[in-house]
Amino acid sequence: YVEALTAELVEKAGALIATLSVRERQVLELLVAGRSNKVIAYELEISPRTVEIHRAHVMEKMEAKSLSDLVRAALAAGISGPAA
Repeated sequence: YVEALTAELVEKAGALIATLSVRERQVLELLVAGRSNKVIAYELEISPRTVEIHRAHVMEKMEAKSLSDLVRAALAAGISGPAA
């Protein structure tokens, strides 16, 4: 039962991640890596406000109610941080 439930969560998380734009996925990867909005803004060369907007869109698209929900879903889908 647990394995089936886990597989279902991984599949759902993967499907939700597929709805993200390239920039939203970059923001998600940096959030998973533990970066703050200001650091993400600096690394992506965008304003902190733009990061906040992307983060809000990611939370909505990923159906996450908190940052920990978001990180859990991202990890379930195999996202561990920024791609090298």
